[in-house]
Amino acid sequence: MPTFTYEVKEEDGNVQRGVLEGESADAVARQLKAQGYFVVSIEPGGETRTGVAPSVERQVLAPVFYPVSSKHRALFFSSLRVLMSAGMGVSEAMRTLSLRTQNRVLSQAAAEMAEEAIAGRPMSTVMRKYPAAFPQVTLAVMEAGEESGLIEQTAERLASYFDRTFQLEQAYRWHTFYPKLLLIALMVIPTVPLLLLGTFSQWLRVVLSRSLPVLVLAMGLWYGWRFVARVPGLKRALDGIKLALPWFGSLSRRLSVARWARALSMLLSAGVSVHRSLVAAASASGNAAMEEALLREAEGVMQGKMVGEVLAASGQIPDMALDMISTAERSGSIEDALEKVADYYESETDVGGKQTAVAVGLVFYLLVAAAIAAVAIQFWTGYFGQYNKYLGP
Repeated sequence: MPTFTYEVKEEDGNVQRGVLEGESADAVARQLKAQGYFVVSIEPGGETRTGVAPSVERQVLAPVFYPVSSKHRALFFSSLRVLMSAGMGVSEAMRTLSLRTQNRVLSQAAAEMAEEAIAGRPMSTVMRKYPAAFPQVTLAVMEAGEESGLIEQTAERLASYFDRTFQLEQAYRWHTFYPKLLLIALMVIPTVPLLLLGTFSQWLRVVLSRSLPVLVLAMGLWYGWRFVARVPGLKRALDGIKLALPWFGSLSRRLSVARWARALSMLLSAGVSVHRSLVAAASASGNAAMEEALLREAEGVMQGKMVGEVLAASGQIPDMALDMISTAERSGSIEDALEKVADYYESETDVGGKQTAVAVGLVFYLLVAAAIAAVAIQFWTGYFGQYNKYLGP
């Protein structure tokens, strides 16, 4: 699809420039006007504000450097449900979301969806171009909703799913807050004597010399991990190692199983085929090694195997969950069983996360205490050394 460089004015008179994809200059103009801009000029060609082609930005840069959070996804689909329940059509609802959504990626995607809806094309065609905003599980559920005509109900399911995902992420952040705080204390506390006995500028230089390398390393690891996550072979190997670790591997598996079960329940209840549901839910687990094993066995349902048999052959689902799913499959209530599995393992993950946070916090606490003791010993050793030197032999 061709790209166009545009220049627009906002309501307050500020000028904005950028690049959009569109079938024609008129289509791009309509998209910009739908977002409330006054179009000054549109010229063919150009690159995005990151200096690369739009497709490269969406497929490579956005998933690594500014992916859409679960919170923004939940708000997006919740707002879509509310707007459609108020009687708006898809194009009008998406046009409204493109103006109100704070996230730039979602706003741009919504504007494109509004244009596609006017042309009679489904929203999922746009979602495929934005992997940073819409993972595979979203595509599968939305395509099923579009086929059945139940887009409002589909938006409600997706909003509930991403809201629960956001709650899990918040719980993880809360559990790791205290260890992070102690890590900061470990870097700052040994410099307190310099702040009391020296100057503020000296203390600040020492603090920066200690903290900046750690900050750079942390950011490098964070964005490096996101980049590795885009390389299937590397991520699969690292995720396999993560599952094999003592204690942390068990915690990681429980979290992945909870995500997988929640996604599979939503997909099946939305009317997605069993095979497509297994494929999409595998990616929702968040672990590439587990995903590969589940995908390898998913073809079994096309050969007439039961879901429980396929999952057992993958070797990735705990026995308790397999028993619940196999029993529910025979009674026709597999979605309810998957919800219970997700609830159970989310609870297990929550307890395990708290225990891990306490253990890690204790380790950092001991390190901080050791650092304080080292500073105190160094101070008093220097003090008595100077005192003895003053007294003489």
